Amino acid sequence: MNRERDTEFIIPVKGLSPGKHSFDFEIGRSFFDEYEEGVIFDANIKAEIVLDKSSTFINLSSSIKGSLKTECDRCLGELDFPVDITPGLLIKFVKSDQEPENDEVLTLEPGESELDIKQFLYDYICLALPIKHVHEEGKCDPVMLSRLTGGTAAEGVDQQENGVEERVNPAFAKLKDLLR
Repeated sequence: MNRERDTEFIIPVKGLSPGKHSFDFEIGRSFFDEYEEGVIFDANIKAEIVLDKSSTFINLSSSIKGSLKTECDRCLGELDFPVDITPGLLIKFVKSDQEPENDEVLTLEPGESELDIKQFLYDYICLALPIKHVHEEGKCDPVMLSRLTGGTAAEGVDQQENGVEERVNPAFAKLKDLLR
């Protein structure tokens, strides 16, 4: 990923006094446009970051709320998804070779003056998405669903299985009889 450095999500940590400091960020479409392989194509998210700084570490806590738009895996329609997460991160000031790599602890050189939280925000927002992005039952685009089943909505055969009615493509209706 070849991106220019975005200064909007950089927090100057060197000049911060010990104690709590709050930062607010607006995350929209342009935030996700920079990630080429992303599944999110629009968002209206507010991130509230609280840094609790001491001499050797920073405890980062956050509240990320809003909504985003992604693509439904079933019908390829637009899918609105709410986001409400509270991830945290511990940031230690140590020399790089003194501390082993860890997903929950970010290490910074003692001389570092800035903390870029853009990747942190992106990762946790993406992790908030379910593995399967689909509309609620019955909310998918019926035209697209009929194309996926290989016919028009009127061509389907109604079948009942355990009291649940489902549409079956006529070409596959005879195959289902083989299982009986």
